[in-house]
Amino acid sequence: MKALINLPRNPVFDTFFTPENIALAESLGEMVWNEGETQLSKAEVMEKIADCDVYVTGWGSQKLDAEVLSAAKKLKLHTHLCGSVSAFDDPCVWDAGVKVISGNRYFAESVAEGTLGYMLSALRDIPYYTHRTKTQRVWRSDADTNQGLAGKKIGIVSYGAIGRHMARILSAFRTDVRVYDIKPLPEADVKAWGLTQVSLEAIFAECDIITLHTPLISATYHMVGRELLSKIKPGALLVNTSRGAVIDQAALVEELETGRFRAFLDVFEEEPVPTDNKLFDLPNVMMIPHMGGPTVDLRQVITHDLILESKAFVEDGGELPNEITKEMASTMSVH
Repeated sequence: MKALINLPRNPVFDTFFTPENIALAESLGEMVWNEGETQLSKAEVMEKIADCDVYVTGWGSQKLDAEVLSAAKKLKLHTHLCGSVSAFDDPCVWDAGVKVISGNRYFAESVAEGTLGYMLSALRDIPYYTHRTKTQRVWRSDADTNQGLAGKKIGIVSYGAIGRHMARILSAFRTDVRVYDIKPLPEADVKAWGLTQVSLEAIFAECDIITLHTPLISATYHMVGRELLSKIKPGALLVNTSRGAVIDQAALVEELETGRFRAFLDVFEEEPVPTDNKLFDLPNVMMIPHMGGPTVDLRQVITHDLILESKAFVEDGGELPNEITKEMASTMSVH
């Protein structure tokens, strides 16, 4: 196997390619590394990829388009170490017979895990009580309250890889899980996890917790607007770990200003969030800077597994459990 590994040598590189993973890659074949601290240009990629079987990419790497493919005569596989491939693969990649794999499955599991953490943090008011205990030395009183997941109606918006992991996780907490998706839910999942498929309007009007897992494509831009937000019931919690622009953020700010419900936001329409954004001043909003997943320690695991998967496919015709089909890519977030 000969592979072009197009990740620049910077601190992010080290989280994917630990010394162990560098040694592993070198043991599997001829590796062509990006030795610089910046991304390779398109011309540089076209020069280096000419006789490679595999193209390995991360965030910011050169997209595989028709021009790059014209130079990649031997390319069999694109191995993307991150999640969505929509910004890294032109549809012509699949048409040319090149297979695509990514860390999307790992990302999905990690985002679901992070979403659960956000829910529990908000319900139990962990940030508030931690801050109060440490800064004010105030012990709890009988007036202090918190909540748990048991018995809550939880609405999952979009049943892709993350939504499915979310449903599986929540089934352990005796929750009433409602799901909105444009496709019918798999019957096996409905039976295993006690899911109920409902309308998007019902999710927002009836659920105690609403969690968004919708990819950002043209059809989902501002999918959650003022009308849906106005249906959220008092005391409910809205969690967004999908993409900021799935929600009309201006409308969200206005609804949150009423104090009617709370939000835990991991993603925003503009990132980094401008420091004068009203969200910073709202007491019913918790914010975290797009860290829902994957956790940094997972990157080395993804790299290890996908490099081995690449080797097995190229040299032995092995299966691709992390394959991304053209259809799957068309529903992934654009960034």
